[in-house]
Amino acid sequence: MCGIGGKLDFETDPPAELGESMAACMPQRGPDQQGVYADGPVCLAFRRLAILDLTDAGAQPMHADDGSATIVFNGEVYNYQEIREDLDGYSFDSGTDTEVVLAAYQEYGVDCLERFRGMFAVAIWDHERERLFVARDRLGQKPLFYRYDDGTLWFGSTIQTLLSDSAVEAEPDLPAIREFLTYGYVPAPATGFEGIATLEPGHYMLVDEDGLETERYWSLSYADQLDDASPASLARRLRDELRESTRLRMRSDVPVGLFLSGGIDSTIVAALMDSLTDRSVETYSIGFDETAFDELEHARVVAEAYDTNHHEFTVTTDSATVLPELVEEFELPFGDPSALPTYYVAQVASDDITVALNGDAGDENFAGYDRYRYDRLAGLASRAPGRLREYARDLAADLPTGLQRQTPVQHGRRFLRAAAGDEVERYAEFICHALEDDLREVWQGPEHEDDLARMRAAFDRADGPTRLDRLLSVDIETYLPDDLLVKADRATMAHSVEGRSPFLDHKLVEFAASVPAEYKRRDGEGKWLLKRAFEAEIPEEVRNKPKQGFGVPITEWFRGELRGFAREHLERLGQREPFDRDALQGLLDEHVAGRADHGFRLWDLVWLELWYQRFIDD
Repeated sequence: MCGIGGKLDFETDPPAELGESMAACMPQRGPDQQGVYADGPVCLAFRRLAILDLTDAGAQPMHADDGSATIVFNGEVYNYQEIREDLDGYSFDSGTDTEVVLAAYQEYGVDCLERFRGMFAVAIWDHERERLFVARDRLGQKPLFYRYDDGTLWFGSTIQTLLSDSAVEAEPDLPAIREFLTYGYVPAPATGFEGIATLEPGHYMLVDEDGLETERYWSLSYADQLDDASPASLARRLRDELRESTRLRMRSDVPVGLFLSGGIDSTIVAALMDSLTDRSVETYSIGFDETAFDELEHARVVAEAYDTNHHEFTVTTDSATVLPELVEEFELPFGDPSALPTYYVAQVASDDITVALNGDAGDENFAGYDRYRYDRLAGLASRAPGRLREYARDLAADLPTGLQRQTPVQHGRRFLRAAAGDEVERYAEFICHALEDDLREVWQGPEHEDDLARMRAAFDRADGPTRLDRLLSVDIETYLPDDLLVKADRATMAHSVEGRSPFLDHKLVEFAASVPAEYKRRDGEGKWLLKRAFEAEIPEEVRNKPKQGFGVPITEWFRGELRGFAREHLERLGQREPFDRDALQGLLDEHVAGRADHGFRLWDLVWLELWYQRFIDD
């Protein structure tokens, strides 16, 4: 796990000093070593968090023995040992995966990506071709930002890496910010910064004097279903796939632990880790003073079941004072409040370990979210006659606004709007933070012809045979990389901890996509097959508890101790174009009075003001 950056300019050779500045922007991503390579049109910057081969042999930038290529690499290729065995004729000077990645590129060219099983962002300067090869892992676990302008490329693991060059300015991208207010995250390839993009998951770039070429090398398909397989055989294969995925992610030369939420997914990982080691697993959990959000009791049950060395931390309202620091680390407008507990659990774990496994993506693979059930119910209601659906939409417009954790009236409003919408609007009601009139209340700037255009594009690409398959496909293409994996990467790397998820192994994800939807969600129960595959490993108290999610009590916080904090920042945001000051304050007043629950929207807006202060004003 590291930080990378660089600049390619065939007109003006980038100096080594720029590489030093780039590396200096991301110390938390690599506290163990800093390196720069500058030669001709290319400058590469690197920060190292040593995980494999802790000696100087693993330092980067790393050069091929024959001098034909130079690499900077962030992430892990977990099956590097197996790839290394296939690379006959190459001598290796280190025990790192980086050296294997470089050799694989020399042997297979860009097709080396097909062999990698892991999470990564990589840049290789091909001296012979005078070409830069830049790639990102299939599911988007590791970030890669870039700007391409008039033949010059800047790239890096962080936005600030690019901004360290005075030629790159920080300007707000208003269309992307409107999308942020819609989804609660900035959909790729946008970042919220004008002219700065993110390389999308499963893509690579080739950049030379002739220009920039982007290609997609992997996409997930739900078309080939294992319809003739029995639940028992699917469960056996699932156990094997997840065990192997976990085994690979335990490869490390530094201490490894687990973020234990008390849910099904991290419990399964705890069980697998326990079976794969003869030492007690280090586990870390986060709780809240508010009982409705606290899962520490369930995490303790799992910790006791597998005799782990367990650590806990309780998040309070005072913990939210770290918000400016979160904005600094995340860099993007980001509307998922669970960033806060994730940040703190990584902080606690960093005292003992450098690698932490987690249960991320169990819900996306095996249909664990309640919103899949809500969508199905709204779909049944949508079959009502057209006039009745039009009446439902009109009735919804007259009900109080607000999304997410709401009053019964607001739930009713959301359900009525969902039932009256098309297949994309229906799902958007259950996953977006603000829609239609909700946005117009506070936003006086340019509007999109269709705020849900990016989600519609994901639906158009989804090839699953059932509605549930298509929803899972959309979530894995959008919500997973743009929200959950951004959170996981930034919150852990803020404390120099590498997060790894067995559920994000692309072979496991491909297998999950082939499992018929009826075995993922059955009789109203999510993760049906997953629970049965690991029934013996999951304590009964965890197996039978309702789905809770990684929630944060922001509704209560913004009505209590954070009310003044929110008002101050909404006042400042209201003085910016294109926001409406009175509407922003009215949103908070309505929330504080209990007439609606705008907790998520208030979080988005406060974060956005802090983002403006840090990255635009400065």
